[in-house]
Amino acid sequence: MYVRIFWGKIKPGRWSEYEEHYNKNIQALGVHMPGFSGRQLLRSTENPDEGISITYWDTHEEVENYDKSPQRQENARAADHLYAGEYWVKHFEVRSSDIATYHLAS
Repeated sequence: MYVRIFWGKIKPGRWSEYEEHYNKNIQALGVHMPGFSGRQLLRSTENPDEGISITYWDTHEEVENYDKSPQRQENARAADHLYAGEYWVKHFEVRSSDIATYHLAS
């Protein structure tokens, strides 16, 4: 299993708008991508304008295909105005895991 981790800062007071974009556009895209296994959006408890998106993939090639896809690039451009300018993306191979299924509080 491989993961793509996106860390970034959102402009102050824009998290709700970003999360709406994420849930409506970014989350929907992965479901249609080969090798996609799941996604998580994490919001910092220390800085409410900072977050991490983690996506799970079967192969590294599928992660790279997602990164290069026109749909992902379009989604990124559509949210560009929400970013504070600080972000990075990295790919990792999962070497050990015991992740259980968690349920989000509503």
